[in-house]
Amino acid sequence: MSEFGAFRPPPDILPEAAATRGRAGRAGRGRPAPGRPGESRWRRPGFVRLLGVVLLVLLWVYIAFINENVPGITEVLAFLWTELSGGSHGGMVLRGEFWPPLLDSLQRYAIGLIIGIPMGVALGLLVGASSVARGLLNDTTLALLGLPTVVWAFLAFLWFGLTDSGPIIAVVLTVVPFVAVNVSAGVRSIDRGLVEMSRSFRVPWPRLTGTLLLGGTLPSACTGIRLAFTAGWNSLLIVEWFGATSGVGWRARFWYDALRYPGFVAWVLVYVVLIVLLDRLMLRPLERRAFRWSERPVLVAR
Repeated sequence: MSEFGAFRPPPDILPEAAATRGRAGRAGRGRPAPGRPGESRWRRPGFVRLLGVVLLVLLWVYIAFINENVPGITEVLAFLWTELSGGSHGGMVLRGEFWPPLLDSLQRYAIGLIIGIPMGVALGLLVGASSVARGLLNDTTLALLGLPTVVWAFLAFLWFGLTDSGPIIAVVLTVVPFVAVNVSAGVRSIDRGLVEMSRSFRVPWPRLTGTLLLGGTLPSACTGIRLAFTAGWNSLLIVEWFGATSGVGWRARFWYDALRYPGFVAWVLVYVVLIVLLDRLMLRPLERRAFRWSERPVLVAR
């Protein structure tokens, strides 16, 4: 037997070490480590988000208190309730109206996303997989991505005027570069060695395309889509502000022009709440699932 095989630790060390490990394991499973009481509670994401909302509300209350031109929370919520219930804002003409503008905006937004996201994915795959397409379109796509959202909004208004086509086209033109750039980056991040190894082991082409390509690009694509959702919503609101006769942006400008600032702030609040709910309830869970799915080892030769 070698000298390494003959070595044994002193017997009196083993029980103490085992006991120490047992105490540490029980402490880690049952309760937080000593010396840092309550630390995990303060760092919980839900508590931190709630604390951020409370701080924003307190800041709003303070600004409304020191500046009479800023409407208070109760005033804004009362105005929003009148919009929801269809009540009167102080005249026969100024009646509350909530669902028709909201549904018009959501319809335009959905149509723009349905058109823009597949176009962005196709463009990103083309630019990422083809060196010729990358040389022709990569710089143009980056330039389009760098354009501010308000530029697309004004161009759509100039091209289509007061029609539904303007907001939809603005959403499409805003969404495509965000999705294309991220999908292209995902394609280029795929390890060439994995591709060559898959071909050497004769992995079927459908499986190679559906797992390696999809798994490599899905996380980046989900990130691009998440950014595109927010940018597209911003673009839609700006177009509706300047070049529409219905929608959330139009309704916000209507009350702004009427010098009814609680109404303006109420519709801005609706806009913010909608995009936050969309991100929290749909986009983030989908992005997390996409990252988990892409990490699975699924390339198997058959």
